[in-house]
Amino acid sequence: MNAVIDQDARLKMVRARSALVLDHPFFASLALRLELREDTGCSTAWSDGRVLAYNPGYVNAVSLERIKGLQCHEVLHLACLHHTRREGRDPKLWNKACDFAINPILLEAGLSLPTGFLDDPRHYGKSADAIYADLMAGLDEVKGGASGGGQEEKSRPAEDMDAKGGPGDSGQGDEEPESGGQGQAEEGDQSLAGAGGDSQAQGAESAESSDPGMSGEVRDPSPGSQAPEGSSQDMQEQAWNSALAQALHKARDCGKLPGCLERLAAGRLFPALSWRELLRRFLAQAAKNDFSWVRPNRRHLHSGLYLPGLESLELAEIAVAVDVSGSITQLALERFASELSAVLEEFSIEITVLTCDATLTSSKQLSSMDLPLDFTATGGGGTSFRPPFQRLEEEGALPACLIYFTDLACDVYPEDPGFPVLWITPSRDFLLPPFGEVVLMEECQ
Repeated sequence: MNAVIDQDARLKMVRARSALVLDHPFFASLALRLELREDTGCSTAWSDGRVLAYNPGYVNAVSLERIKGLQCHEVLHLACLHHTRREGRDPKLWNKACDFAINPILLEAGLSLPTGFLDDPRHYGKSADAIYADLMAGLDEVKGGASGGGQEEKSRPAEDMDAKGGPGDSGQGDEEPESGGQGQAEEGDQSLAGAGGDSQAQGAESAESSDPGMSGEVRDPSPGSQAPEGSSQDMQEQAWNSALAQALHKARDCGKLPGCLERLAAGRLFPALSWRELLRRFLAQAAKNDFSWVRPNRRHLHSGLYLPGLESLELAEIAVAVDVSGSITQLALERFASELSAVLEEFSIEITVLTCDATLTSSKQLSSMDLPLDFTATGGGGTSFRPPFQRLEEEGALPACLIYFTDLACDVYPEDPGFPVLWITPSRDFLLPPFGEVVLMEECQ
């Protein structure tokens, strides 16, 4: 039996999302991906990567500015992949850790969060995983016989834009260590759980357990729920990584990308892994793996399993494009050539090497026997990314992948070529390319 939709609450959610388009295009780009759904059984709101569900009674009682903050809170959970990374951890404590991780970013971006949001300087700059470990350690101390003398975490009251009270009117007490430190909302918001009727009040008690900050809950993807590109965890994460990159582009184009979001996106899209390891992974994914029963996998022999071992890693011809414009140093080129050569020695390959500044300066066909690679900075003019792709198209070449070394100090791109592209850059000040993956090369010493 379908309940009647509260049109006032839905309109308010739509108005908040529309306002984000002008005020916060980064969050708007992400929020517009979600299906709005009324849910009287939750206390505030929740999302699982596909749906943004909300309690209509809560929405009607809270200011538009805080509803905007709530929506941004939800989509930032998703942009950080909090909905896919819980991995069996306690839902309430995971939500609490995730709130501590993202709320300072939302505040720095100028958003107003719902009353009772969680904020603690001790957790600034930490990942949700690290914060969760800290919270678990605190619980262990309490269970081990602590008498309450340790620090207790508190929720931080937002400025009350809905009713009475100012920045100093918290209306909040200390959190109970046994429950992981749940914040207490102000009087005006405490009454909201029952605003939707008896069924909502009954559901709110259970929902609250996973929404300690009363700012919106993040939930695991529902079984069978569809991300835009698929339903598996990998597909969910790929979809949201792509969405994050698109949101970053749109906010930059509008000139409305706060530094805190720039840093967040850089950390999410360019993980702190060795660029050499990321390069190996990229090539391995493009390789055709041949297995042989003659050479069993020794890693499983101890358990009595006789599985085929990897015979070889083979790649169809790959292309390597190298930016030799004046902004690229010889030291950076030498490091790139050395590391790429070491990685390519693991594969049976043919290589098309193209060097380019504003135009194509050289094109060579090499094999793995011609390694190591050697690149020279020409110090020549400007940069265009089109010539290497145009040459490959003219020759009818369809490489397994293309690796492009450049500082990305250019916005002249071709169309997406339809094969995997990895951009490796020594620069930390660049605009994301419209296609492909980006890997940051550590700074030259």
